[in-house]
Amino acid sequence: MPIPTPEQCEQLLASNNTPEASIIHSRIVRDVARRIGRDLKWLRDRGPNMALITAAALLHDIAKGQPNHAAAGAAIVRGSGYDEVADIVAAHNDIEFSGDFPVTEKEIVFIADKLVKGDQMVTVIYMFDHKIESCTDEELLAKLKQSKEVALRIKTSIEQETGKNLEELAIAED
Repeated sequence: MPIPTPEQCEQLLASNNTPEASIIHSRIVRDVARRIGRDLKWLRDRGPNMALITAAALLHDIAKGQPNHAAAGAAIVRGSGYDEVADIVAAHNDIEFSGDFPVTEKEIVFIADKLVKGDQMVTVIYMFDHKIESCTDEELLAKLKQSKEVALRIKTSIEQETGKNLEELAIAED
């Protein structure tokens, strides 16, 4: 399956009028996801696909500002011929992870996104607790709590595999 280059990703972002703040956020998410992927790749005989992580992280918010931006973004990316990347874009807000298997590119992009609020690095706990505290919609609150549990399972899985704290790994120098 084809994976767009970083340059092609930037062109897609521009041609879809992705807000500059979302592009900046996505570049930071890309850097965080690559750091996590790099450490996992080092530990595995066959690690995560770094090109796939890079493209999916760059494009995960391509439709930010639109209703259900994950699905809208996945449709844009799929329409450009990048199905594997689109699958990750579609799941970057709502993912299932039991912890019974190693994290994949999908979980790496999901968790990297949860470590970046706007253009600032945050902890997984902060990202969710900040949203949970201000949420008044019961349905959304339940989804946030479920997503937090999934994020913490992914965090634990990465930390057990790498032997490193996820937040420290996310800010490590390249």
